[in-house]
Amino acid sequence: MTRSTARDEQAMRRLAEAAAWRVRLAEDDLETSEAFEAWMADPANEAAWDQVQAPWREVGEKATSPQLMALRAGALGRARRQGSRVATPWFSRQIAAGLAAFVVLGAGVGGSYWLATQPQVYRTTLGERRVIPLADGSKVSLDSGSEIRIRYTKEARKLVLVSGQARFDVAHDVQRPFSVTARNQTVVATGTAFNVDLLGPKVLVTLIEGHVVVLPARPTAHPKRAPVVELKAGQELISAPATPPQVVQASLDRTTAWESGQLAFKDEPLASVAERVSRYAAEPIVVAPDAAGLRVSGVFKAGDVDTFVDVVTHYLPVRAANGENGRIVLQSNG
Repeated sequence: MTRSTARDEQAMRRLAEAAAWRVRLAEDDLETSEAFEAWMADPANEAAWDQVQAPWREVGEKATSPQLMALRAGALGRARRQGSRVATPWFSRQIAAGLAAFVVLGAGVGGSYWLATQPQVYRTTLGERRVIPLADGSKVSLDSGSEIRIRYTKEARKLVLVSGQARFDVAHDVQRPFSVTARNQTVVATGTAFNVDLLGPKVLVTLIEGHVVVLPARPTAHPKRAPVVELKAGQELISAPATPPQVVQASLDRTTAWESGQLAFKDEPLASVAERVSRYAAEPIVVAPDAAGLRVSGVFKAGDVDTFVDVVTHYLPVRAANGENGRIVLQSNG
């Protein structure tokens, strides 16, 4: 790696960290924190923060522009003149309508910084995979049985993975962070590619290329116990309830195999393997507790449940039984 490349990667890392701090402080409704000030003590971090904060400073400047000040004064004057009246339901509606109009006008004067649309929701059905191009040049690849909610504003690109699995190829935009919330974790990036998998109670975040940071999706009572985690290409964050996040090396070929209709496993528990296979099955495959820990390796065609069952019952000490509602139950031969 050349010195120039190393400097570029370090700069991208700092920008990703700055974007993560902006998201974290906003969600915690804080202007600063002890940990943030410690991070800002590094002049290079402060420079990255200034770069990420540029649009927000412009918002502040436009909020005090003569146009917005006049609008605000007019709205307050009307409110004072109406103050002695009884706030009937009709009058309340007029106030709400007036405030809504003020907000829309303010957004127009301020370059639409406050304009926000309802989230767009995309879902895939059983066995369906879908690639969703986004307005900024990013794209989301959805696995079978997945749901994503997307909300873009002038300040941020916010997505929520509700279920399933998705790959995110993010267009570079330092001043508008791209964040994906998946249960208890939020992944923040500026331009990169990563995979997020909701597997049972776990959240798996795998970095394919670039830089991302992962932080708790909600404020915690003990923020120092929930630090920001930085991932490098090829690393995977495993987050599960009641356990500290764990970072491990991942196989990118196995992680992204689902995009080509394959499911690849290497020495993984039968329970988690069956859950992945079940995304493509009309009924989930149930694994009995006595067989859940058996290890599985191999490559299977997504949706070919019969072949998967034949293989595991041939090579592992398990048998397939019929469960309720046509479900397949894998249980130990013992």
